[in-house]
Amino acid sequence: MTTQKDQQYLTEGIPQLQDYLLSEQLYYPLNMSLPQLTLGGILLALQRMGTQASKFEAQVEAVRSKWRSAWDAKSSREVRARSGLWMNFLSEYRDDPKAGVRLYSQNVRYRAMMSLLGKIEDDTDVFLKSVFREGKFVWEEECAPSFPRETFWYLYGTLKE
Repeated sequence: MTTQKDQQYLTEGIPQLQDYLLSEQLYYPLNMSLPQLTLGGILLALQRMGTQASKFEAQVEAVRSKWRSAWDAKSSREVRARSGLWMNFLSEYRDDPKAGVRLYSQNVRYRAMMSLLGKIEDDTDVFLKSVFREGKFVWEEECAPSFPRETFWYLYGTLKE
């Protein structure tokens, strides 16, 4: 997703954030051209936009502060869901390393979302480090300064074939 799409996602998603938090849905539909609304999606878009996201950050924080317990509950559910998706991707990589390498930049967003939702370290990191090849930032270079290499090391490279 480009930073322009990130901005569109935030513009459409933030006004619906309270309704989303109070709903039972983990993946909340937005318009057809955007990914479904999730807390991980919001946090990832904010992070990718870096300093350009400042106008959105206060709005998100206001909703988070008002609905802290709903935010925490939804966040925990999403961490479990993203963790499952990430483990499935790594399992598929074991079966087909070439496909895993090709799809890494798309799927590593699950791991980034997990970090942004508060799960900095994951059980899969030991395996990931054993098959990881350091390299350049996986997404648009303009986003790299918003993702410190120390925390988001898995965004700076790809998998070994």
